[in-house]
Amino acid sequence: MSFKHSLSILTSRFSITYKLLAFILIITFLFTVLTVCAIYPTLSGLRNNMNELGLGDAVKNYVDQALRGEQDKQAEAYDELSVKLDAAADIVKNNILQINLSIVWLVLIYLLYVVFFSWGQYCVSDVINHHMSSNSKFGFSSNLAVNFKKAMRYSLLYTAITIGFMIVVALLFWLSFATLFRFAPIVGLGSAVAIFVLAMAVRRALLFGWVPAMVADGLGVIDGLKKSGSLLKQRFSYALGLYVVYYVAWLGLTIAVTVFTLGVGTLLAISISLALAQACDLVIYYRTVGKRYYIDVLNVVDPSIKQRSI
Repeated sequence: MSFKHSLSILTSRFSITYKLLAFILIITFLFTVLTVCAIYPTLSGLRNNMNELGLGDAVKNYVDQALRGEQDKQAEAYDELSVKLDAAADIVKNNILQINLSIVWLVLIYLLYVVFFSWGQYCVSDVINHHMSSNSKFGFSSNLAVNFKKAMRYSLLYTAITIGFMIVVALLFWLSFATLFRFAPIVGLGSAVAIFVLAMAVRRALLFGWVPAMVADGLGVIDGLKKSGSLLKQRFSYALGLYVVYYVAWLGLTIAVTVFTLGVGTLLAISISLALAQACDLVIYYRTVGKRYYIDVLNVVDPSIKQRSI
């Protein structure tokens, strides 16, 4: 029932998905420009040396000769490619400081991107909360400004909490894929996807009440996190099950939209799924604490009237 109510709420405020999409496009563009500005000067010397080396032409020549099947010319092309690969390795070694600096820049920019991305998600939750609590409309753009400080404090702590979790998940994902894929490609790919879905569902379920406690009850960042933790005993297993279903559906929807629209609709599918996840968090929270909420303009749900079967 929570999922059904979340869909109804999102349908009632569907315009929020377009605003979230615009927000995602804007910050993605800005951080892409920032990344290029940070990385290009650092790696410009490496790029110039690689271009002068002509490694790409050597690879192309080797593949061409291999396809033609002429053994002598193929051997010559291979020797040329080996020499250039050794030279490329020397170039990388000589520029290792710049490469490491670029990696540091990429990590820092990515973390900053996550912070700003979470800012947008927080504000989406607040917009949806206004609809659920009083059937009122709060503009997304104005919400970004009004809640900037509080949302940023949440985003910074959220990023810090989840970064370790995501590193562990990435390692498990890679080990599963890299190890099993050699022997059983389908099993390896399936296990990697299963780890991803389960890990994302666990992360979401553990923190499901954090933002809702802040936007629905006006709690601060730390108090909201404490309130969320106090609700886990009641709702963790249910929230976990719901988010496993959600992420399976999200993955399927994103892949389908990407394939059938040739990637054009991918970001829209992502913005819809992100807004739906925020609505799910809020519905679970409202039902857990017993708050009445609007699912559309005319219908109000009262969890105290035994509709607690979720």
